[in-house]
Amino acid sequence: MMSKVLILSQASFETSTDYLCKWLAYYAIPYLRMNGEDLFTVNSLSELPQNEDFSLVWYRRRIHRFPNVNYSFREEHFENKKALSDFLNAEFKALFFYITEKIDLNKWVNNPFVFNRINKLHVLQLAKENGIQIPETEVMTSKSALEGFLNKYPKLIIKPLSEVIFLEDTAESHFNMLSKIVEEKTLKYVPDRFFPSLVQQAIEKKMEIRVFYLYGKCYSMAIYSQNNKNTKTDFRNYDNKRPNRTVPFQLPSHMEHKLKNLMECLGFNTGSIDLILTPEGEYVFLEVNPEGQFGMVSHPCNYYLEREMALAFKTKISHEA
Repeated sequence: MMSKVLILSQASFETSTDYLCKWLAYYAIPYLRMNGEDLFTVNSLSELPQNEDFSLVWYRRRIHRFPNVNYSFREEHFENKKALSDFLNAEFKALFFYITEKIDLNKWVNNPFVFNRINKLHVLQLAKENGIQIPETEVMTSKSALEGFLNKYPKLIIKPLSEVIFLEDTAESHFNMLSKIVEEKTLKYVPDRFFPSLVQQAIEKKMEIRVFYLYGKCYSMAIYSQNNKNTKTDFRNYDNKRPNRTVPFQLPSHMEHKLKNLMECLGFNTGSIDLILTPEGEYVFLEVNPEGQFGMVSHPCNYYLEREMALAFKTKISHEA
């Protein structure tokens, strides 16, 4: 079997993958990068990656945006457009996920079946089972339930159960779906009933910590987001005029060990982990994202994570040869 790396990514907005490929080329590590967009040029199943051609597969992303598809309706109808969009998305996923079925599971850097159905509630439960502190967490659908929770915790965080999405209007303005604070003075804006939502105790923070996990090793960065009103609740609400200070950070060994156990439970060898360090010195787990950006950790901290990943892949395929 050829010792070769397969990278499944997207064509644009994927700088970390671009850098990784440069390091793979530098170390003369054979690889193939297939972007999700490439599937729109496939004319035969034989053009898809074959199991026998690869000894390691890194599933980074699927696709950034579908190419324009020309279709028309006899009569414009929003529900029909939405149904067709959902259908085309399902068609693409069926082809993409076929690759995950045909390549041996032990070749994947991250378990693709967990990757594709990662669940925040399940991950929080696993973290707790591994001795990692998590915020008090509930799922709610009513203002009355929120009021009861606020009697216990003066501030709550509301966030999606799945992943955030980014919306744009006809003028191409972008809207972010980020975590929001709910407290007694803002409760009046909450409707009596709402869609099932993830509600958590708001944790006071000394700093946020973004960890990139790579084959048992934690590369951590402290983010001083609490001193900026834009990023205090969610550091992803970036302030480009006054960026957060970010510095390398060393987690205690016991915390790294717990995170390693969690990632092994998930079947992940890479991923971005978000933590809070409280003023009392406690580490609180928020979430893990196998697709999480790591360039934001690599470059400010001089970790050269793309190089470290290339070298880790080289070691792995050498052992498989």
